[in-house]
Amino acid sequence: MTPGFYDITMVGLLAAYAIALPVWLIILTKRLGLNRDLLVSVVRMSLQLLAIGYLLKYLFDIHIWYLTIGVFLVMVYFAAHTVVARTGLRFKGTTLVLGLAMLVGAGSVSAVLVLYAIRVEPWYDPRYFIPLAGMVIGNSMNGCALALERFYSGLRQSRRLVESLVAHGATGREASAEMLRAAFRASLIPTLSSMSGIGIVFIPGMMTGQILGGVDPLDSIRYQIVIMMAILGSVALASYLILVLEQRKFFDEYHLLRGDIFG
Repeated sequence: MTPGFYDITMVGLLAAYAIALPVWLIILTKRLGLNRDLLVSVVRMSLQLLAIGYLLKYLFDIHIWYLTIGVFLVMVYFAAHTVVARTGLRFKGTTLVLGLAMLVGAGSVSAVLVLYAIRVEPWYDPRYFIPLAGMVIGNSMNGCALALERFYSGLRQSRRLVESLVAHGATGREASAEMLRAAFRASLIPTLSSMSGIGIVFIPGMMTGQILGGVDPLDSIRYQIVIMMAILGSVALASYLILVLEQRKFFDEYHLLRGDIFG
């Protein structure tokens, strides 16, 4: 065991699960209808973490680049699928386009991390590549979901303005430019807020884990700075790409808002 690192026993794990009991009681007494959602979320989280734990334990013992890249691509696919499910936008090929946007955003940033920022040897070492890429993909996923949701709601709320601009000769892309800017801005706000409060309001998960593992706080700070800048870059790239690529799908061939979506 790493010096200063305390092992979590089964009793400790059960104590952590017990934290959900007050949440369940509030949901039950206030009739929020989230009982099943809470149970499914806790069980799904536990099973998924258990599965990835065994997978990582296996991958850490072997260094094969195509396995590492394969896991990365699977993570991107499920992230894209989650965004589609969360936003409810089921345009043809949306999952593929989302995957492409996150692949460009998260993939390029992850490459910079392992090749230049942390300089992992070999670059495909799963002990570094997969956890780092996971943090980047997870934040890109949230940014893309927020961007699409805000863009859709912005078009719905400003439908008359958009259609008026189209009636005066604007294309759908031109008429929705302001909504796109607002959606992109919204996708960056959580990351920028986290960067503003980090170190004073809260200590982030990666830094906390390293400190609990016995790493010098000053060393963990360097890692955290690298991660936060990577998250910022990946969220910005992926969110902007998905907005630009999906923008035209909200309009028909006459640049009018699609009736099957805004009808």
